[in-house]
Amino acid sequence: MSLEHSALAMDRCTGPVIRLMEQAGRMVLLLMVLLITTDVVLRYFFNSPIKGSYELVEFMMVFLVFSGLAFTQLKKSHVAVSLLTEKLSPGTNAVLYFITGVLCFGVLALVSWRGIVQAGSVYVAGTCSGVLSIPHYPFMWVVAAGSILLTLQFLIDAIRAVDGVRAKCRNPGIWFCIGAAIIAVIACLPLLLEWAPWNVTRIDAGLLGIAMLIVLLFTGMAIGPVMALIGFLGFSYLVNPEASLAVLGTSPYTASSNQAMTTIPLFMLMGLLCFYSEVSTDIYKTLRHWLGRLPGGLAMSTVGGCAGFAAVSGSSLATAVTMGTIALPEMKRYRYADSLACGAIASGGTIGILIPPSFAFIIYASLTEESIGKLFIAGVIPGLMQALFYMLAIYLMCRLKPELGPPGPSSSLRDKIVSLKGTWGILVLFSLVIGGIYAGVFTPTEAAGVGCFGAFVIGVFKRKLSMPKIWAALSEAGKNTSMLMLMLIGAEIFGYFLTRSQIPFRLAEFVVGMDVPSAVTIWAILGVYVILGCVMPIIPAIILTVPIFFPIVTGLGYDPIWFGVLVVTMAEMGQITPPVGINVFVLAGVAKDVSLSTIFKGIVPFIATDVVRITITFFVPAITLWLPSLMG
Repeated sequence: MSLEHSALAMDRCTGPVIRLMEQAGRMVLLLMVLLITTDVVLRYFFNSPIKGSYELVEFMMVFLVFSGLAFTQLKKSHVAVSLLTEKLSPGTNAVLYFITGVLCFGVLALVSWRGIVQAGSVYVAGTCSGVLSIPHYPFMWVVAAGSILLTLQFLIDAIRAVDGVRAKCRNPGIWFCIGAAIIAVIACLPLLLEWAPWNVTRIDAGLLGIAMLIVLLFTGMAIGPVMALIGFLGFSYLVNPEASLAVLGTSPYTASSNQAMTTIPLFMLMGLLCFYSEVSTDIYKTLRHWLGRLPGGLAMSTVGGCAGFAAVSGSSLATAVTMGTIALPEMKRYRYADSLACGAIASGGTIGILIPPSFAFIIYASLTEESIGKLFIAGVIPGLMQALFYMLAIYLMCRLKPELGPPGPSSSLRDKIVSLKGTWGILVLFSLVIGGIYAGVFTPTEAAGVGCFGAFVIGVFKRKLSMPKIWAALSEAGKNTSMLMLMLIGAEIFGYFLTRSQIPFRLAEFVVGMDVPSAVTIWAILGVYVILGCVMPIIPAIILTVPIFFPIVTGLGYDPIWFGVLVVTMAEMGQITPPVGINVFVLAGVAKDVSLSTIFKGIVPFIATDVVRITITFFVPAITLWLPSLMG
């Protein structure tokens, strides 16, 4: 039997189980929405909350994450950095795919093994939840089962990678030997460091770990497993292998059962329900009626539509694709310059990461233990300010060069008034979620559940939601949640190693002791986020760096909420910054007749606008901190 036949046989065995678990995860997500919404209604109107609802939601979150991990890998949706691998030859990529596939399989096999051991230990100990006395061990077995299925999926990919090397490399035997040697060196690194003829300090080990992390990231290895691998190896060297294996056994459950993380699938589902309800299209059409007649009016409408859609979708990449499909043909029809049209779409998508709900703020809050609610509120004014600055820049450019964006069609007052009905959905939803958080009616987690239910009601009322669309939204939300949580699990494991290496603390001490103004240090740190934003999505950039930079910033006395807003802003700015800019490449896939150089040319004025706006935000912290200060 050939290796491909072996992979197919394994697929036939695991595939039905993976899909069954994924479908069960969809139902759990739906139950989570209903539970949270019911709990809020009963508590607020009848003063009779559901006993232990938070415990139930945490257990549901564990099931949701681990029921979807293998399915996410099946769909090849776990995040990896492909900037370098896209430029390599097929043969080189095949070898890298083999190496990274085996490494992913190896570290996840260890996670699965320790998950089984941990589940057995919890069963023997008989630990239960505090309020409802629900045993923990069934959910530990869910973690173990989900990890095993993910491990098997990576094994299938590794088997297929062997066939890839055979088919695409001239001397596959030599390349297999090279690959095996690299894998062996990485796996035995703690022993090699122990046998080193010189003393390898904690700092040395930490720097080596970070260097290996960067190298493996650019080989295309999935971000979650690579962080788990380096964290495991580093912790094994700095402490001992048994302690490192214990971390592998406990981190998957502790990271996924974090109650704050339940906002991720719920806000994702809310955004997807809004997408399927065509909220983004309605916002764009309304703004087109009101602004279309102005110079550059269609581009300004696009910026507003991007802001509205990105706010509910939480993704600037998804916004670039969606608004590129909706707005680009319209601007081309009215002879807008390709540079302005594409620049407005690519740049406009970056606004939504500031306007809540924002997944970047949720991840930042979980890493720093800051208030999600305060971060959400802190992003409102900077987000609106960004949209206004972009619109002003478009207006001025088109006044100076009318050929960039000729005035569009005029609309009667009646048409303008009638078009406002298209905005009621997003306004109601935004007021419900943010107003509820701001007024203290419910927590951000509860706001996410209520927001999902509200998005569902709006979609049904608009007659845009059908059962297939709802089912698709649940599936997409579950898949994206598993993708994000695998990175967070890897980040937690890597964080143990990073803490033991003492690099964050030594770096903080060094920076605080530098004879330069603290503002120079902060700007240097923020500059790193622009660079990272060029080459990777914003979430992994935050996960990788915030644990290192956060102690430095707080040590210098800066407000963590203010810093969080700036971090998110700078990383999103990197998404459109030449010469890379992920948003640009995504948009280029939609606007196939527009060159990359033209899109980058159109983005330059928006980047200049960003520099001015970010400078103002930096030197006037009240822009960010005023609204959170009113929350108490």
